[in-house]
Amino acid sequence: MRKIKALLLAAVFVIFGASAFAADATVTFVSGKVEVQRNGQWVALQKGDTLSKSETISTGFQSEAKIKIMDSVMYLGPVTRITLEELSSTGQKDNVNVYLKTGTARSQVKHVDNKRVNYQVHTAVAVASCRGTGWIIDDSNNVDCYEGVVAVSVYHEPVAEVSVVTDGAEGDKEESGDEPEDEGDRPTSEDGVLVQENQSVTVSETSTVSAPVSTIEKTANEVLGVITTTSIKESEGGAGLGGGSVNAFGAGGSSAGNAADNATASVVVLIEIPEL
Repeated sequence: MRKIKALLLAAVFVIFGASAFAADATVTFVSGKVEVQRNGQWVALQKGDTLSKSETISTGFQSEAKIKIMDSVMYLGPVTRITLEELSSTGQKDNVNVYLKTGTARSQVKHVDNKRVNYQVHTAVAVASCRGTGWIIDDSNNVDCYEGVVAVSVYHEPVAEVSVVTDGAEGDKEESGDEPEDEGDRPTSEDGVLVQENQSVTVSETSTVSAPVSTIEKTANEVLGVITTTSIKESEGGAGLGGGSVNAFGAGGSSAGNAADNATASVVVLIEIPEL
């Protein structure tokens, strides 16, 4: 009788060990105003606080936070709001799905031996997923990969699970709407556009993913864009620069102003290239 009870207990442990159980996240760093929405109210968060599935976290101006999600870490920049849509684990697999509504979220996903990690962060348009890498995603649907590989694709609202039972020669077979599990530990091209280390992509509002570009090239283009915009504003007399229409004494059309109109400037931009 005692042996039968032991066998039953072992069977129960096996069943529960294979099923998914809810997991929590922990706040490991807080700076400034960081809150969580609970029972319709915003509650201030402190280091060591626990977060659960479906909770929404928000950071204020000049505020930031770090959250340990199982074995991974997510950094939230200023004016950022996320919702922890999925936090579960089966012992063999961690499932994390985070919705980024505003701001910037940086993820450092850690791969644990003998355990798969299904980690996704999505906006209303884009979704970035990986199993062991690091990347940054913002509310403008820009994704920058700084370690490993991340798969970026257009985000689609999940559909309700549909089960169909068919009769076969070998007995009843159940087919569900769930996607088959990926046996690998790294994203594949089937998951979306693969973004390598030091590359960046953008998902447009028209549901297209741009081709990956070097983050160094992206930074250079952004700097040149700022320089060009500033140059145009100066030539139009913006912020009291150039134009020559009004001098320091309120007189217009001075020779100094005309000289400013015709002057040219040279700008040197230095971009540090990280060692590979």
